[in-house]
Amino acid sequence: MITLLSTKSLTESQRQLLAEAGLSVVEQEFIRVELLPVPAIKWQHNLLFTSQQAVKSVVAQKSIPHPENHTVFCVGEKTKAALETAGFNVKASFESAETMAHFLIHSNEDHFDFFCGNRRLDTLPTQLIQKGKNLREIVVYSTENQALKIETPIDGVLFLSPSGVESFLEKNTLETQPCFCIGSTTAAALQGITQNIHIAPTPTVEATLQLSIDYFKR
Repeated sequence: MITLLSTKSLTESQRQLLAEAGLSVVEQEFIRVELLPVPAIKWQHNLLFTSQQAVKSVVAQKSIPHPENHTVFCVGEKTKAALETAGFNVKASFESAETMAHFLIHSNEDHFDFFCGNRRLDTLPTQLIQKGKNLREIVVYSTENQALKIETPIDGVLFLSPSGVESFLEKNTLETQPCFCIGSTTAAALQGITQNIHIAPTPTVEATLQLSIDYFKR
């Protein structure tokens, strides 16, 4: 049986998707996330989120008393869904921070609060600031590696974040195994390590799983 390694724990429905396709999966949390205190300040009208963890931190701490009064731009459909469930008005969602940055640069909006993690990529803040946009960063969660040597023979790896790639490579090597990545930024973390990189058509765990299923069913 084909065995995949997931660098993040999956949900029961996600496991079932692989099982129904006849694939086995070994799950390991390669990163540890800690929610950080959110300061009590006056927020900008425009809010930016590029991760579900940032949404989780802000919502769990009830940091924004009237979410309906803000306009939100985010990355990912699941991030959008989590924001809307919490009462936020999501004006637009994007597949990547780069596409979001391009949109905001050409918008009439100039002031933003960006909720992020301690290891956020430079893409969004660098591009906005270079174009004269006022961007305030609020770090609302931290990510740390939990590197572990994988002893089980694996036929492919599911990478669901750039941090997961970094943590995996601390104690493991890639030979000929295909790497299935949730998005282009995750795939970029593998550049120079392997050429056997496959990127999901949409940045969701389910799409990444389906990508691996289609690969091994060829």
